[in-house]
This record gives sequence, C-alpha cells and structure tokens, in this order.
Amino acid sequence: MSYHETLPVEAFLTKNQAGLHYMGDIEAFYRNGKDKLFGYLVRMTADHDLSADVMQESFVRYIEHYGSAPCQYPLLYRIARNTLNDHFRRNKRFTYSEDEVADSCATTEEKIESRDMFEHVVKAMQKLKPDDREILSLATGDGNLSYQQIGEITGNSEANIKVRIHRARVKLREILKKGGI
Repeated sequence: MSYHETLPVEAFLTKNQAGLHYMGDIEAFYRNGKDKLFGYLVRMTADHDLSADVMQESFVRYIEHYGSAPCQYPLLYRIARNTLNDHFRRNKRFTYSEDEVADSCATTEEKIESRDMFEHVVKAMQKLKPDDREILSLATGDGNLSYQQIGEITGNSEANIKVRIHRARVKLREILKKGGI
C-alpha cells in the first residue's frame, strides 16, 4: 500500500461506552502528524512502502493503547521507532531501493533536481550508523521536534541530543563532500 493510499481517518475511529464513534483530537492528530512521521520514516528507511506501513501501524498502536489520552507526538515517534526496530529485527537486514524514494509525480526540472538531491542525501544517510541516521531523521524535515522531544523519543537528555545531532551532521557533511554514494 503506498503512502497516498493510506487508511482513511475513519479507520482510526473508536467507540465510546454508548457504542457511538468519536474522534476528539485524534483526527487532527492524524492529519497534522502523518506527513511529518512519514518523512521521518522515509529518512530512516529510504523505503516508501515500508515507511507507509510503519506509519499506519504506529498510528493504530498509538490509538489502541493511548486513544483516550491527550495526543503526544513524542510518544507516536517512539512507537514508530519501536515498530521500525521490530521490522528490522524480524528481517535481520536493512535494504535500500532507489525506486522507493523517487517521486513518480515529478514532471518539472525543479522537481527532478529536488528529488535527485533528496535521493543523494538519503543515500548518504544510509552510510551513517543507525543511531546517527535516526537522530538526524528526527531533527530534520518538517517534524518540528524540539531537542527535548527528540530526547523523550530516544531516551536521552537534551544536552546529549544536541551533541549527537551536531556530530551526525558533521559525519553526513563529510560523506556528502566525499561523494561517498
């Protein structure tokens, strides 16, 4: 199932005691968080379909376990991180497919250049250690996660997160400068 074929929000409806469906803040939580979470997962895996599957599984797990609690993005990212780790543990290897990252809708030269640059950076990120790749994936993109939130997701202090992000960026910059793709 591709990202654009994700489950409709209604698939996440829950029932109250009277058997009636309610959404509360969950609908807004899903709509506001799905693109950001998907971006994080693509940067982590470089696999479009896997990212879509993990994103959906993460929202389902979140709603099953925390549906009535206030919506918390750091908790959602932690669930996604654990779901991704479960996948890698089960499959015991990490694969990368260039076709998965490509945007099939790219028609203009600018979109093609942007896609190529994105693919180049994603390939370079795959050369980082998994911990460095994860910390950069959380810190970049449109996730808008603070250092404190990233610390909550990874179980590290805010100061440690700042240092790790800086070091990971330096390593990524070195890989990109060397053209090590």
